[in-house]
Amino acid sequence: MYTVQIGSFVLNLEIVIYLLCGMAGAAGLSLRLKREGGSASAAAEVINALIVWVAVWKLSLIAFDPAAVFADLRSLIYFSGGIAGGWAATAVACGYLVIRWRRAGAAWLAIAGRLLLLLSGWMTVWFCAKFVFADQSAEAWKMGLAALISAMVFGYQLFVTRSLEWRQLAAVSAVAAAGLAAVLFVDYGGDGLERAGAGAGSVVIGLKEGQQAPDFKLSTIEGKESSLSDYSGKIVIVNFWASWCPPCKAEMPHMEKLHAKYGGRDVAIVSVNMTATEKSGKSVSSFVQKHGLTFPVMMDENGAVMEQYRVRSYPTTFLLDNEGIIRERILGAVDFAMMEKMIKKTAA
Repeated sequence: MYTVQIGSFVLNLEIVIYLLCGMAGAAGLSLRLKREGGSASAAAEVINALIVWVAVWKLSLIAFDPAAVFADLRSLIYFSGGIAGGWAATAVACGYLVIRWRRAGAAWLAIAGRLLLLLSGWMTVWFCAKFVFADQSAEAWKMGLAALISAMVFGYQLFVTRSLEWRQLAAVSAVAAAGLAAVLFVDYGGDGLERAGAGAGSVVIGLKEGQQAPDFKLSTIEGKESSLSDYSGKIVIVNFWASWCPPCKAEMPHMEKLHAKYGGRDVAIVSVNMTATEKSGKSVSSFVQKHGLTFPVMMDENGAVMEQYRVRSYPTTFLLDNEGIIRERILGAVDFAMMEKMIKKTAA
C-alpha cells in the first residue's frame, strides 16, 4: 500500500500514482502524434479514459464486495475493487478509447500502436513506483528491471519507430512481454534468503519489519485479560482503531469478513481499541454491538500499548507471522482483499 504519513494524517498515494501512469501515457501519445502531424484530440481522449478508469476501479467494489459497501458507504472513499477491479477498469477504458478513435477515423493498426504506447508509458511509471516503495532488495531489483524494460519500449515507440507495421508491433510486444515475464515471474530466491537471514541468530524485539513484535496484555471489552502471546503459532493481524475515526469505521466490515473466513483457522485478529482517545468505554461497546463485531476487542485504556507501538495515525495495522515476527506495517484503512493477500504471502 502506497502511503505517506504527515503527522497523524495518512495520504494514500495509490490514486496519485495511477493518475501519473495515465498522464505519462497521454504525454507520450501527444508527443508521438505531434511528430506525425496527427490530431491532438486523440491524446486528449486518454485523459477522459483515465477518468473512466478511476471511476470504474473505485465503483467496482460494489460488484466485488457489496456487503462491505452497503455496511459503510465510506468504503468507496477508502477502498477500490483491487486487482480485479483494475482489470475491469482497464477493459472499459480501452473499449472507450477504441470506440472514440474509430469514430474519428483511426485505422486498427494505429489504434493498436497507440494502446501499446499507452501501456508502456503506464507500466514505466507503475514499476518505478513499485521500485521506490519496495520493502525488500530482491523486489526492488525486479521492479527496477521491469521499469527499465518498459521505459525502453516506451522510448523506442516515441523516438525510434517512424511508421507502424503489424509485424513490427507484434515483435515489440513479444520482446517486451518475454522480458517482463523473465523479470517478474522467475523466482531468483532473494526473498527467501532475506527472510531466512532475518530469522537467524537472536531475535530483536522492535517495530520494524523482521523484528519480534513487543508483547502486551490488555482487558477485552468483556473484561477478560488477553495478551498478544496468547496467539503464538498463528498469523496475527494487530489492528489499532477508534470508534470516532472514519477510515477505522470503513474497514470494520472487512475485518469482520476476514474473521468470519479465517478466525477458526491459523489466523487471529487482535483488535486494539485506542480507548484513551475515546469519550468513554461505553461508546466502544455501542460501536461493537452496532456493527456486529464478533472478534475480540482489547481496550487500551491508558494508551500504553498505543505508545508502545508508536501509533501516530489511525488506523494502523501490523501483520505478524506465526513466530510473532512483523511482516507488514500498514498506515491507513485496509480492506479484505489486501489482508487476505498478505496472509497468503506470509503463510507461503
